[in-house]
Amino acid sequence: MRRLPAFDSFLRVHQFGKSLLLGFVLIATTACQSTPGGIPANAVVVTAAQNGGAVSVKPGQMLVIELSGNPETGYVWQLVQTPSAQYLLPDGTKQFQSDAARASASQIETQYIRFVAQETGELTLELNYVIPSVGPQAETRRFSVDVVIE
Repeated sequence: MRRLPAFDSFLRVHQFGKSLLLGFVLIATTACQSTPGGIPANAVVVTAAQNGGAVSVKPGQMLVIELSGNPETGYVWQLVQTPSAQYLLPDGTKQFQSDAARASASQIETQYIRFVAQETGELTLELNYVIPSVGPQAETRRFSVDVVIE
C-alpha cells in the first residue's frame, strides 16, 4: 500500500506539534515549581523554619529570605539593620507571592528579600514584622539568622 505525500507531511507536522507541546508543558511545569522572581537554582533560601539558626553561602551566591505575612494589614518584614555591603549586598528586590498564586484562598502572602553574598565573613540578619510607619512593638514577630559567607 502506497502512502500519499500529503499524509506523510501531515504526520511530520503532527509529530512536531506533539514534541513542541510536550516541551512547552515541561518548561511550564518546571517554572511553576520554582521560587518567583528569577531566583537562581543555586540560591540559598531561608524560611521561618531556620529562625535563630545559621546558614552558609558562597561569595556571589544569592541568599533569599522567604517569610509569610499579610500585607493587607499593613505589616511587612523589614530589616532591623541593613547588612554591610562588604558581606551582603541587597539586590533591591522585595517580592510578594500571594497564596492565590499558590492555589490558596487565604490572605497570607510570601515575602522574598534577596541578597548577594560578597566576601567571606559572618553576620546576623534580623527582621521585624512591622507596620513601617509604626515600627516594632513588644509583640512584634522577629526573625534572625546567622549568615556565614565562606
